[in-house]
Amino acid sequence: MKKRIALIAMLLVAALALSGCNLIGYDAERDGAQVVAKVNGTEITKAEWLAYRDYIIEYEQQYMLQYYGMSLPVDESMMASYGEMALEQLVESQVIQDKLVELGMEPLSEEDAAEVDAYANDMIDLYKMLIRFQNHPELETVEEEAERLAAEENPGEPVATVTNAELDAMLNEELDAVGYTYDYFAESQKVSVQQDMLREYTGKDITVSDDEVKAEFDSLVATQKETYDATPTSYAYAEQNGLDLYYMPEGYRGVKNLLVMIDSAKQTEINALQSELNTAMNTLNSGNAQLEEMKAEDISELDAEAKTAYDEQIAALEEQTAAAQVTVDETQAKLDAATEAAFAEILPTAEEALAKAQAGEDFDALIETYGEDTGMTAEPAKTRGYLVCDGLTIYEQNFQDAAMALANVGDISELVKTSYGYHILQYTCDVESGAVEYTDEIKESIHAEMLAAAQSAAYDAAVVQWVSEATVESFPKVMK
Repeated sequence: MKKRIALIAMLLVAALALSGCNLIGYDAERDGAQVVAKVNGTEITKAEWLAYRDYIIEYEQQYMLQYYGMSLPVDESMMASYGEMALEQLVESQVIQDKLVELGMEPLSEEDAAEVDAYANDMIDLYKMLIRFQNHPELETVEEEAERLAAEENPGEPVATVTNAELDAMLNEELDAVGYTYDYFAESQKVSVQQDMLREYTGKDITVSDDEVKAEFDSLVATQKETYDATPTSYAYAEQNGLDLYYMPEGYRGVKNLLVMIDSAKQTEINALQSELNTAMNTLNSGNAQLEEMKAEDISELDAEAKTAYDEQIAALEEQTAAAQVTVDETQAKLDAATEAAFAEILPTAEEALAKAQAGEDFDALIETYGEDTGMTAEPAKTRGYLVCDGLTIYEQNFQDAAMALANVGDISELVKTSYGYHILQYTCDVESGAVEYTDEIKESIHAEMLAAAQSAAYDAAVVQWVSEATVESFPKVMK
């Protein structure tokens, strides 16, 4: 989070310089022009500080709302805390800017400036395309229409009214409205390029030895051994999430999957009916819960009028739940019929594939002929099969049970029915437990990660040192 905020601070400083700091109303101009800090003689105004403090608060509020669904109330104490954070980041940003000048990294070289320019223009073009696709999917310009009509055998009459230039102006206006201007992308990329330069400068003497890499590998193996031996099922989840794995616990087997899938149109029908059933069940359960709650009430002291109203409510709820039950029953019947028809349609193909598998035909060849599970086309599953062990919940229960019921390597299951269709499973192998082989690929990967981490730490330490060496004056009274 701190690195993200620091990057935004640098970008905001540049943006303020570009805009001439037009963030202040006329009446607040004098107050905003006050200096809250000086960094090596460069002033940070109150307007700049307030703008950045408010940005941090807004960023945090949006983050909390998006990821946690909760608001972030800001009291006086928190406002002061965010103010201190904002000043710290602005000071750090200015120190970095000074260091860039000192090291000859500001301004950018012509070559780097050209790359920044190209990046900004590419981003503008990309976002124009996205906005056009999202906001004006049916819009065709006069020039595009003319080109299309010229290629058609029986062209119609032209109807387009907007030219390429007019469309471009319209898209630029929409980009400007959300802040996606050329200057925004150029300054953002410039900050990124210069930070990379500084990271390269501070990390130029950093090295990671082969012994250090091997020690890190051994440490990773030991850590994963402790984790995965204690909870073997967590290994499969880690693999599924694409984590780097260095240790295999005991108990895993490889299982290949020949899937004959339900027809996509029928699957869509089934899904729609299941959704409809879920809605009806929710309505039914809600009505029954209300009935149960009302019938549990003590109505002995109700007067005649209140008792009549109570009885009417009960009757209405009973009528609603009865109607909901009818909907549930009817929808369930439709769902059962659609599901039965879908499975009946693919059963002959599944039985044909099963007969060939049980007759000893090559299982991989059968997967190529009959299989519709795309997961079986990519390694390592293509060669090894899916990883399965006791207690996994990542597969449907029928699949999991059938996979673990196979007794010996090479065994073939009967047809296994899941929501996807019919599966035929082959017990492919027992996966060897223990540390993975320390290959050159793993060595290079760990080396790259360690080097990047060391270089990042060196950069962070350098920034702290630069700030400590800078001449910084702050004026807390101005920040009230």
